Amino acid sequence: MPEVQLHVAAREKTGHQIAKTLRHAGRVPAVFYARNETTVPLSVDAREFTAVLHREANIMDVVFPDGTVRKSIIRGIQRDPVSDALVHVDLMGISLTEKVRLSIPVVLKGTPAGVKDGGVLEQLLRMVEVEGLPLDLPEHIEFAVDHLKIGDTVTLETAAAGKFRFVTDTRQVVANVVQPKVVKSDVETAAAAAATVEGAEGAAAKPEAAEGAKDGKEPKDAKGKEAPAAKGKEAPAAKGKEAPAAKAKEAKK
Repeated sequence: MPEVQLHVAAREKTGHQIAKTLRHAGRVPAVFYARNETTVPLSVDAREFTAVLHREANIMDVVFPDGTVRKSIIRGIQRDPVSDALVHVDLMGISLTEKVRLSIPVVLKGTPAGVKDGGVLEQLLRMVEVEGLPLDLPEHIEFAVDHLKIGDTVTLETAAAGKFRFVTDTRQVVANVVQPKVVKSDVETAAAAAATVEGAEGAAAKPEAAEGAKDGKEPKDAKGKEAPAAKGKEAPAAKGKEAPAAKAKEAKK
């Protein structure tokens, strides 16, 4: 296992404003603690700490300003929920002869046979917690998935624990291969929408016709035109009465 170093600086003052000033200067507030020792406030360089994370090292040498080196592990990392920037780091001093618990990443190897047949690989477990002596803990756990077909799964119990033990339930599913979800095409979606609109228009036409008949108006056909009037002779004019205009004309004569 390659040796990894992390240099830290003393942090005499604490508080929100001090932490904000440190972050603006490219440093991250941190603390160091160990069994039966007082917690020490520190700060670490953000770039150096990020590089340590990329090394995936479980154990590192924390180098203090006075030159003291302590075997340590990263016990906690806080990040900003929006920017994902480092906010705070917890470092814990350890003894190589005492067991510790760590969360280590899960790595999938290979391309499943089910994926080649059109399936989709889903990784359900990305971190597992293990316990053992610091030098016996792996940097990550690998799972071969190239043999998985559609519908197959792989669980944590298939991994060999070696000199450490899994704290995470070994019955948990690490990954599986599933059928791809069927998504309706744009053409099918548009056709379904058009059919819904036509059905709604047809249903609206019937109440309009019924309402016209109820009010004593001429019923309308489906296109909105009035129905033709009933054919027949016009009603005869009332007998014995002349039109007012005709009487006025006769009086002038």
